[in-house]
Amino acid sequence: MRYRIPLLGNPSMDLALRAEYIAAFGDACYMSDGGAFNCFYKTPQEACDAGVLVAEVFGAEPYDKNYPACERIPGTENYFRQVGPDPAIHIVIYYEPAPRQTPLVEVDGVPTEVSGPYRDLPEPPTVGPGHKFNNCDSGVLGADGKSLLQHKYILQVNRRAHGGEIHSDLAGFKWPCDVYDANCEKVSAECEEPLVLYEQEIDPPPFDPGQLAEVNHVVPRVDKRSCDWGTNSNKNAAVISNKLNNWLRNRNPPVEEVKRVNAAKSYAP
Repeated sequence: MRYRIPLLGNPSMDLALRAEYIAAFGDACYMSDGGAFNCFYKTPQEACDAGVLVAEVFGAEPYDKNYPACERIPGTENYFRQVGPDPAIHIVIYYEPAPRQTPLVEVDGVPTEVSGPYRDLPEPPTVGPGHKFNNCDSGVLGADGKSLLQHKYILQVNRRAHGGEIHSDLAGFKWPCDVYDANCEKVSAECEEPLVLYEQEIDPPPFDPGQLAEVNHVVPRVDKRSCDWGTNSNKNAAVISNKLNNWLRNRNPPVEEVKRVNAAKSYAP
């Protein structure tokens, strides 16, 4: 449940206006799974503080801010704030369920489904937003006759395809990171995803802990509002290093990542 502010215009269709709202209000604003764009807040005061700025973001005559802040509408969980000389001139803050953010990623202006290299693997028995790859049963039996967890199955498929090695599905991907220089001081650098990764239970050490193989949710498991978002569908999986996975965690998926996993050759079951 969140407090929704009333927006002006049609940001669900108007890309430029949508960008203005996102620039002004940040992660509170997003496209829903149903195709609507709105901005939601945890508290009514946060919503009122943002809602009174909407007219300026839209480019209309600014709302008057010289009136008392949010007042609860009796008998409801909704609030209103007067924004003009007459009480009838007001905005209403609605308390309602905030829908799931769309899992489609905008790539070159086109909402795009993530369909990564594990798209042809059989889906696990349970698929849903927020589910972890290392908690869910893959539905596939291992050599010992026992069911494999989903992340173990994906790593097994990857290793089999590369002659016994685990290869990163984003090898060569670069991102900003911090490293320690020769004087043991932290400096900004550019990290690059390696090709070969390791599995602690199988591959003999030593190896860099940052090169441990993990199964990444391309659309993150939770969004920036800490709500369930990306699913554990095999289409949403990519094998990458621990280090890169930590950097990508809870970020909106970079367009380069989506383009690369969607263009990757699919693994055979």
